[in-house]
Amino acid sequence: MVCKNCGKALVRRCPYCAEDVAVLAIKCRHCGSDIASPGRGAPIPVPAGTAPVGTERNLVVTLLLWFITCGIWGLVALYDIGTDLNAHRRRDDLSPGLDILLGLLTCGIWFIFVLYRYSQVLKEITEEEGGPVQDVTTICLVLQLCKYIGCPGIVSVLVLQNELNVHWKRHRPA
Repeated sequence: MVCKNCGKALVRRCPYCAEDVAVLAIKCRHCGSDIASPGRGAPIPVPAGTAPVGTERNLVVTLLLWFITCGIWGLVALYDIGTDLNAHRRRDDLSPGLDILLGLLTCGIWFIFVLYRYSQVLKEITEEEGGPVQDVTTICLVLQLCKYIGCPGIVSVLVLQNELNVHWKRHRPA
């Protein structure tokens, strides 16, 4: 199986029973063999030039930059997430620049919708690719609502970026 968005292999053959298993699988779900050890079983070859569309970002660095820039880096991180999601889906239906503008004009209320929407898009992408779905839509929504009682809004951005980092790792050759 190949990701329809970026062309990366999402499954490989078990070297023992030749059944399809997830690229990140530790044990074969068909025969129970250990397939995570280095050198055991070759992953499905990935076509050249199909590197992960998104960029893995260090959460600690993002948090530090958020503190140093008094929150402005959170807007940059949110813009990057929207841009990565658009690029991975090869569509432009998310408008990260407009979302940031509307978020600023509505004193942050629009960001509640944006984080929910972006996490929903990530969930849809993962479901379409047949990967394990970690639904963070509710978590992001609750964390965005909690920013009005003291929880910084960057926390939901970090949760979403963490899930994106996991998603990008799935698209790397094993």
